[in-house]
Parts: sequence; C-alpha cells; structure tokens
Amino acid sequence: MAQSVIIVGAGMIGAATALQMAKAGWRVTVLAAGGADATSASFGWINASFYLSPDHHRLRAAGLAAWHRLQDVVATDVVWQGCLCWDMDAQGLAQTEAQLQALDYPVSRITSAELRQLEPHLLTTPDAALHFRSEGAAQSGHAAAALLRAAQRHGAQVIRNAVVSEVLLSPSPGVSTQWGKLMADQVILAAGTGTPVLARSIGVDIPLVHRPAYILRTAPVAPLLNHVLVTPVGEIRQEPDGSILMPVAPGHQADAAGELVETPDKAADAAMARLRGVLRLPDDLDWAEVTLAERPVPQDGLPVVGPVAEGVYVAVMHSGITLGPVMAELIAAELSQRRDNAAAATLAPYRPDRFA
Repeated sequence: MAQSVIIVGAGMIGAATALQMAKAGWRVTVLAAGGADATSASFGWINASFYLSPDHHRLRAAGLAAWHRLQDVVATDVVWQGCLCWDMDAQGLAQTEAQLQALDYPVSRITSAELRQLEPHLLTTPDAALHFRSEGAAQSGHAAAALLRAAQRHGAQVIRNAVVSEVLLSPSPGVSTQWGKLMADQVILAAGTGTPVLARSIGVDIPLVHRPAYILRTAPVAPLLNHVLVTPVGEIRQEPDGSILMPVAPGHQADAAGELVETPDKAADAAMARLRGVLRLPDDLDWAEVTLAERPVPQDGLPVVGPVAEGVYVAVMHSGITLGPVMAELIAAELSQRRDNAAAATLAPYRPDRFA
C-alpha cells in the first residue's frame, strides 16, 4: 500500500512538494489554512544573482533549471524576461559581475545607451547595468495554484481552511486540527512563518527572523517594461495583465527591517513617488492595492530542509518562489529513498540540526 503524507501549507513549497510526492506514488493530503501566505504576496522574481554563499548560489541556479523542467509538464505563469540591475555603485557592479562570472552564471554589463534601448520608458539611466538574461518572474499565487491542481490530477487531496494546532508523534506522525487528529506515515511542515510554532509543539526550534514587507500593485497599464528591474529605489516588474509590482522597501531581497514603521497607504504613496522618478507612467496611474507579505526568513538566511523527528520533515525558506521546484524534487527523492550522493550534498548545508 502506498505511504501517506500530510503536507501542512499550500504555498509554493507545499504545492510543489505535493506534486512531486504524488508523482512519486505517495497518498498526499495538503492542509491549506486559507489565511495570508507569503506566496500570494511575493514579488515573484526567480533568480540566482542574489545569494549568500557559493553553495547557495548553486542551489538557486538549480532552482531556475527545476522551473524549466516543471514548465515542461505544468502550465505556469512564468515569464523568462531577464533582469536588469543597477542598485549598486560602479565598484559593486564590477564585483558582482566578476563573482557571478566565476560561478559560470550568465551575466553581462551593458551601457546606458543599451539600457535605454532595452527599456525605453526609463526616465534616467545609470552609466552601466548588469543583465541577468536567464532570470524570470512568476505570478506567484497563480503558479502555486497550478502546481496544486497538477498534484490533484496525480491523486493529491486538499483540505482547505484547516487550522493545524500541533504536530503529533504518537501513535504515528500526524497533526491536530479543529476537527480532530489526522495521521499519516509522514508529515511535512511547509507552513512558512507558521512553521516555528508547529515545530515547537514537538520540542524543535526553527528560528525565523521577522521580515514583513509591503508589495504594491498598480492598475493594469499598457506594456512599459520588458525585464525585471533592480534599481536603487526598488525592484520593479510588470505582470502579464499590465499591473506593475514593486516592493515598498528598496533592496527587497536583502531587506533586514524587522518592523514596518509606516501604514500601508503612506508606504505605498512614498514608493509610488519613487516609481514615478524611474518610469514614464500615465499621469493618472496610482497604486491599486498594497499587500502585507510575511516572509519566512530563517535566522541565517538559508533554507531549513530536513527531518526534525521520526516521520516529521520541515521545509521553510526565502525565496520559496525561486527554490520551491528544486526543493520539492529533492524532498520527494529523499523521503522516497531515491536520493543520490549529489542530492545529499546539495541538502547538507540546510539541515535543521544546524540550529541545535
């Protein structure tokens, strides 16, 4: 009889893992809380130009490759438009270019004139920028939903509005919900910022830092952008429906703010003013909505992936959008005992026991 798994969380990590576990022959139950999640509020940039170590870069690059494999079998709203970056000074550009070239990552430096040709709606351009041509972006919530539907086509079942209060170890792995206990052969905690509380219910510490963020979205407009832009005033991209996305804080990927000091409307007004200093926008365009993103950032910034008790596994990280597909492959292989030495080495730096 097929083994059973309960996956707590239906964001990018949970949905991608549900698909890979179902394809591997597991009986999959996904518990979706139905509240706010990091995935639906994500900027959606898929990249390996931001990284914390060479190993982390290689993992993120593997994430890009895993997205392409995934798109061969699941229709997702991912566009590989590339990224243009100039959020640093000339020395920083040169250093970043050299580091990425040493890691065999596709990067090139472009001139101000080339940047204007690639993005004609920019109001001003720097002397130079970096072009990461292999990068892309996902409509994050839509992509996670597509993966969950694909998992269901492989037999996965989804229980929505499920509130998980604790993890159980006896008589078998399981969870307590508002309806009672659900048991399985394996539990995977992919609940984002909700993961530490659940892990503590079995005496395990998964330390996350508080990293809230606002993401603004404009009303749809005619096409203005051809790439993801990483600028000194923030990261900017345009969705396929024409809306423009922008994290309110500049340097969203590395933003270390632990608290939000402005109300969402004031913060979005200020970000919109910065956006108008970068792009030629319609006079009447304003932000249409702003969303609070509760980013699940581990204490050291690196993913936390692996077993924490008999039959209980944790998967929490930022960015789940970049890493979700590759982590799902690795998790399914490990739990199905199909992991090879290369996969073991890939996961080794990210085990939960580093916080013990």
